[in-house]
Amino acid sequence: MTTTIDPLLDDDLLSALGEARAARWASPRAPYSPRIDLAHRDGRAAAAALTSRRGATAAVKIVDVWWRDEADAEAAAGLVDEIVARAAAAGDAAVKWEVPLGRELPGFALERGFVPLAPPHPSAPGTLASHGHVRWLRDVPHEEAPYYAQTTLYTCGAVSGLLAVEATGSVGFAGASDAAPDGSADAAPADRPAPSIADRDLELAFWRRASNYPAIEPVGLGVVMRETLPAETPVEVFLDHDGPVLIEAYTGFERDFRAELQAESLRQAATAGVPVHRTRIAIEEVARRIAGGELALLLVDEAPMHGEAGPHWVLAHAAGEGVVVIEDPWISSDEGETWVDSHELPIAYADLDRMVAWGEAGYRGVVFVGRR
Repeated sequence: MTTTIDPLLDDDLLSALGEARAARWASPRAPYSPRIDLAHRDGRAAAAALTSRRGATAAVKIVDVWWRDEADAEAAAGLVDEIVARAAAAGDAAVKWEVPLGRELPGFALERGFVPLAPPHPSAPGTLASHGHVRWLRDVPHEEAPYYAQTTLYTCGAVSGLLAVEATGSVGFAGASDAAPDGSADAAPADRPAPSIADRDLELAFWRRASNYPAIEPVGLGVVMRETLPAETPVEVFLDHDGPVLIEAYTGFERDFRAELQAESLRQAATAGVPVHRTRIAIEEVARRIAGGELALLLVDEAPMHGEAGPHWVLAHAAGEGVVVIEDPWISSDEGETWVDSHELPIAYADLDRMVAWGEAGYRGVVFVGRR
């Protein structure tokens, strides 16, 4: 028999997991709908599976699967089958599985179609301690994009832009060094390179070039993408707002100098031949162009995914079967997320339609990048 505890651990399971593993299961995950499925045998927990999911996305993540002994492995596999069936019934496009470094995915998971995700470039803490696997439930053929997590609160646009640069085939993040980003000697796990100082320098340098302090606005991002990419790579901006954007909270000088920077970005776009369209582009058209091979940098509101409003940049790199697949450089590592949550993340068109709109005006910023 299978029962569900949402999201509390019972004492029997807590004891069976052991101290270290139980601490991982008990990590705060409240914004991301944690759920524990249990199978019992002889009145005791025989197997358990912990899952979580971001709001407004079409994926669920298996955080961990435990079973008491080999006799209960079949019960654990049954819980995974239930998770996959539940995800399919909910219209999800993917089920992911997070595995701590040093552990392996169980054989029954491989038999059920879970395949490895390419490891991320090591950067923020959420990229260093786990492997990832995925089972796609919808047919969205595509090449897996690179992943790097932003190391500051404000460099999402820079990271998304650099991931797009790498996805076009140009040089992007390197992902290897002997030291942590702050220059300390903190070591990454043995089978995962340490964060690269050069990568973080690249992240910050891109942000400095594109920044409207601290946000990056669509036209400025388009200009720096044009400067960064080979001349033959198309760059195109859609922004259905005539005035400056992302400055709603500012007044006086703080507003004026940011508006002036945006006017300069618009002048630079015209000089560099970057088209800036003031019409609102439909999400279906965004998806059509992505499915045709283009990349799209999307200015989104974080509220649907995280429950808290904030402007944010993501990279969309694949589309099909009613979903767009993104790379989100933000990881809520304090609430149990890792790169497995934000890499290869499918979002249904309807959810993306309400997500790619910022502020009371609900303007939509999209930067398209062609691929070589």
